[in-house]
This record gives sequence, C-alpha cells and structure tokens, in this order.
Amino acid sequence: MKKIQTFIIGISVIAFMASCGNTPEKNNTPAEDLEAKKTIQGIWVDELEGDCVFRAKGDTIFYTDSLSEPVKFHICADTLYLESSHPAKYHLNKLSDHVLRFVNNDGDEVSLVKSEDKSLLKLFEKIKKSIDHINQGELIKRDSIMSVGNKRFHAYVQVNPTTYKVFHPTINDDGVSVDHAYFDNIIHIALYDGARKIINRDYRKKDFSAYVPKEYIAHCILSDIVIEKATADEVTFVAILSTPDTYTSYQINIVVSIDGQVKMSV
Repeated sequence: MKKIQTFIIGISVIAFMASCGNTPEKNNTPAEDLEAKKTIQGIWVDELEGDCVFRAKGDTIFYTDSLSEPVKFHICADTLYLESSHPAKYHLNKLSDHVLRFVNNDGDEVSLVKSEDKSLLKLFEKIKKSIDHINQGELIKRDSIMSVGNKRFHAYVQVNPTTYKVFHPTINDDGVSVDHAYFDNIIHIALYDGARKIINRDYRKKDFSAYVPKEYIAHCILSDIVIEKATADEVTFVAILSTPDTYTSYQINIVVSIDGQVKMSV
C-alpha cells in the first residue's frame, strides 16, 4: 500500500510541475487606447500648408489619392500602429482634439490640425488615376494576321482586368508608409494556322514565377502580352510583368511552335 501511495504522490508532483511549466506568459502588449482612437477621428490637414493628409473614421485611415489603400489602425500608449502590408508604427508627440504631431519614417515631426471643413470630404471620393506604363481596368483586344511563306497565322490577345489587388508599399509625401493598390490582369492568347487551333489559353502572372525573382512577382502585375514575330515554325509572344510605381519590368518570351509546344525564356 505504501508503494502505491508513493507512486501516486510522485505522479501528482510531476503533473504539478508540468502544469507550472506550461503556465501561459502574461501578454505584455499594451491595451488599445480607445479614448485616443476617439480623439483622432476626423479630417487632418497639414498645419503649415493646409493640405489634406488623411481622414480617420472608425478603425480605418483614408487617404485622398486614388492609389493609396485605406489602412486599419490602432493606438497603444504613445504609438500609432498602421496595419498595412508592411506594418508600421509612429511615435505620437501630441494628440489632442485639434492637434496631432507624430514622427514619420524620416525621423521628422509631422504637425497636423483637425479640420471641420465638410467640403474636404469630397477629396476622399476616389477618382481613377491614369497610369501610363501598365494596363489597369481596361479590356484590350488585339488581332494580328501574319503570313510566312505558305503559312497564314492568326494571333489573338485579350487583356482581361480582374479585381485581384496587388499591393506596392511606398512612402507618401508626409513620410508615412502606405500601400498603393493595383489590379492584376488575366491575359488570353490564341493562335491559329488557318482554321487549325494551335493554342488557346489564359495566362496569369504565376505562370511566369519560374522566370522572375520571388520577391518581384509578389508585387508585380501581368500588364500585357504582345505579339512579337512569326516564322514558318513558330510564333513568339512577349509577356510583360511590371512593377507599379516604377518602370522596372520583366519580359518573358512565349514561343509557340506550329504543333502547339510552348517554351519560355527571359
């Protein structure tokens, strides 16, 4: 009986020690300052220039330009946290009902004042911004007839806009990290030799992931596929993957043979 009691006591001690070792650590993250979140609500403008900088509404900050995405935020102690694709935080030097001062990415103090001018609300109505070097939100169709010897190729390209957003992190004029949002495309190509179908398929940017750096493809869009040239044996298309906010792009050759075989190269 004593041996059994000793065994039970030993098991109890081990269980107690294990439970102590698994005690959850206290969460040291400071609680959100709901009073500060209430204070920051409204439209904020540059104290010196009077330019509209952002609007805080609920738990979201909105910007006036059409490319910058709204961003979730919270305030803990003396820090403003922005939950963008690359989360950022900014030290608050002052936050009152009418004054906001914080330190931006460059280490400079940004000084803002709250505006009661309701006419500024119209600045947050997004107006589509044209972007010259990438295709955005536009259905594009191209046909091309190419005669090579006794061959007559008919090539067809259609750029189909999507609602899939690609985020490109950048720094705005106030030294704050923002996400510029762009829309990716799905591009359909077709190739015929007379009435005979050679290829007829959709391309997405992931189809070219083996030919561009991983970190690049995450922030680029499939902007276009153009018809490059034709020989009696093959037709070459060129896929253009562009990085928004830059003029950097990758061009990948899509070479389609007359028997429908596809080869790619940079």
